[in-house]
Amino acid sequence: MNKRKRQIITAARALFIEKGFVDASMNDIISAAKISKGTFYNHFSSKNECLIAILDEGREEASNRRHELLYGKDPTDLEVLTQQVAVLMYVNREHNLIQIFESIFHSRDIELKKIILNYYLQELEWLANRLVQVFGEEVSPISYECAVQTLGMINLTLRAVLIADYKYINREAIVRVALRNISVIIPVMLESKEIIISTEMINTIQNVANFKTVNKETVIEQLTGFKKGLAKNETVEGLEYVEFLLEELQREKPKLFIIESLLTPFRKAFVGTEHAEEARDIANSLWRYVKIERPSERCLK
Repeated sequence: MNKRKRQIITAARALFIEKGFVDASMNDIISAAKISKGTFYNHFSSKNECLIAILDEGREEASNRRHELLYGKDPTDLEVLTQQVAVLMYVNREHNLIQIFESIFHSRDIELKKIILNYYLQELEWLANRLVQVFGEEVSPISYECAVQTLGMINLTLRAVLIADYKYINREAIVRVALRNISVIIPVMLESKEIIISTEMINTIQNVANFKTVNKETVIEQLTGFKKGLAKNETVEGLEYVEFLLEELQREKPKLFIIESLLTPFRKAFVGTEHAEEARDIANSLWRYVKIERPSERCLK
């Protein structure tokens, strides 16, 4: 992501928090970002598209951290899943997305509702697949129902805690209890065979949710462009990681385990620099590429 686009996103996020999404105008964003109207339209076609970029940024950060939490761990470990689920809650708070969600909650804008729906469906899709990994293939027919119930328990509990202004319960504790409860409910659901969220509904959800696809050519292009923007004396370690990754990706059959092992140190090499956000986005694209190329994990976004 180039500096100008980042500048617009940063200004828009601050305005959406301060004035609310509905009340923040295009002219407000243009003025706050100190750009021309033409520059804005070079990057975004509308205010809604700017919002999508802000939400995507939060999801990319959460997705990246989740991959890092799972790397080298037992995918069936419920505590790992607990930490992964809690990540999005922390990212939403760090990026002030909760205030933005609240500002558009009552909007009647159909396009805006679809944006929020896709955001929610991506989380639902991810959790449903992770529940299958943790509890086994037998829960696949009820995985979406389990995901809905888990997220429902988490969100309502969190809201009650926030209303009560009770500061001594952390987010992991809320997630841990919800996952414990769903693990008890699953055998009952399997035995009863009563499913509210049917296969047809699952197919509809998968068609509605828009997930970005990533291929080798895409990530090579990202890394190549990223490398061009780095000064050789700026971050020697980071530049080495970029070159290692490019060299491996350009092989006929890249070694996925090598790419995977380099992603966390690659991202961390740019923390605290002006390249941190772009490095995070590239790392997340590479995580997706690895998962797509590894057949047993293709279902995990």
